[in-house]
Amino acid sequence: MLGLLSLEFLGVRREDFTRDLEEKEVVMLLRKAEADGEIVGFSTLMVIDLPVEGRKVKGIFSGDTTVLPEYRSSIGFGVEIGRYFQKIIGDFLDHEIYYTLISKGWRTYKILPFFFKHFAPKHDTELTERDRVVMDSFGRVKYPNEYDSKRGLIMFSKETQRLVPGSIDAVPPNEPDEHTRFFLEKNRTYLSGTELVCVAPVREDNFAPAMLRLLKTSNQKGES
Repeated sequence: MLGLLSLEFLGVRREDFTRDLEEKEVVMLLRKAEADGEIVGFSTLMVIDLPVEGRKVKGIFSGDTTVLPEYRSSIGFGVEIGRYFQKIIGDFLDHEIYYTLISKGWRTYKILPFFFKHFAPKHDTELTERDRVVMDSFGRVKYPNEYDSKRGLIMFSKETQRLVPGSIDAVPPNEPDEHTRFFLEKNRTYLSGTELVCVAPVREDNFAPAMLRLLKTSNQKGES
């Protein structure tokens, strides 16, 4: 897993990787069907309390994540994270659940429209106060010394993980879509490792069509 992360990012340190892994509650692994199940991708997840006045809010936080480019068309991660979303909804019926994603790359940001209909920040939607306070709560809880609430960015004061210059994840397409353009505008220093804080309500009525199709396919396989 550490080796995979080092292929995509510069500045990966074993101690940072270990700390991220140890604090998380769930690790999703993407493996080859052959080659003794060689790991070709992974993501770490945890549930955190987000103190918001007058509301009961839980955040599902994605930590270190990477998938080898040739395996990114796999639906495995989408299916598993959808199942995880459903589990957390069921575990905390009296809470609002938010997916909290920090993104230092335009490709990572683009998983949001794949998963959700509404998320923030978003190119065609003004940031609501309801979403903003969740973003700020997350920033204060996880990155109290690095979070810039005015910009919605995590600005690290020391060298941190950053995309490998010239890689497929670092270089945007010549004609970027609206989501990519928005990310590049909001996080202009992404190549130095700054992270854009993003949130999305985790509710089945907010799941995007692509996510609903994955969950339907998963449920059908489970019944067969």
